[in-house]
Amino acid sequence: MTTDLNLPGPESNYIATFGTGDPHTLFSHGFAGAIRDTRPFGTGITGTKHFLHLPGHGGRTSPGQGWNYPQIAATLEQALTATSATRALGVSMSAGGLLNLLSTAHPVTRNLEKVALVLPASFTGFSAEVAETNRSYLGKLRGLVADRDVEGIVDLMLSREPAEVAELLPARAWTRTKAENLIGTDMSDGLGLALEIAVDGGADALGALAQYPGEVLVLTHEDDPAHPVEVAKSIAAAIPGSRLEVLPAGSILWRGRHEVRRILGEFFG
Repeated sequence: MTTDLNLPGPESNYIATFGTGDPHTLFSHGFAGAIRDTRPFGTGITGTKHFLHLPGHGGRTSPGQGWNYPQIAATLEQALTATSATRALGVSMSAGGLLNLLSTAHPVTRNLEKVALVLPASFTGFSAEVAETNRSYLGKLRGLVADRDVEGIVDLMLSREPAEVAELLPARAWTRTKAENLIGTDMSDGLGLALEIAVDGGADALGALAQYPGEVLVLTHEDDPAHPVEVAKSIAAAIPGSRLEVLPAGSILWRGRHEVRRILGEFFG
């Protein structure tokens, strides 16, 4: 069911809630994603599960061009407060938003006991190779969106997936939906997020991450240009006691769902 959690003004009614009782867990998707994409991550997790649509997604208005991680962190803070969640899972850009929130030692993080960062795409910076790959991909994607070329967008997005995944009909259908949303909604305002840094990298931010008292899981897979393993490793190294899981290529969304559910089930208990 979808619950009005009194988010500001027109931004209410963008959280779907399932289950009952404690603990409360917030799930938030990646760029061009949706609640339906995070629902599988909640399989087998007990308590009340809240699934969020970020601005620019699921019919929710974009905040305008030039999205950044502090904006995403602010939205996550509102949702965490509204749901009284003590646990959170963020995918890709939402993982970056959670990192940003933790790095500022925001008061809401005092209540967060467990945080799962799935497919983190950004941390304190990118290697020259990753930065160039992101710029090149973004330039091509912007051109295809401007041309309203759905098939071209689908092909470009799937070119970043393992061949076995790119050939899956469900994967192509899912990617087509993302492509159509990029053209048909204001979601394209956020395309530049691929070049944004989630955490400023200063001593205060890194110190706050190092002192975070809750449990952290960093979950990624190999050979994914959009979510480099080096980013996940850097995050895990910055948060003492965090757990890093690196699965084979294509695992998290398609080929390794059983293993993903096992890892998340163990982490969230």
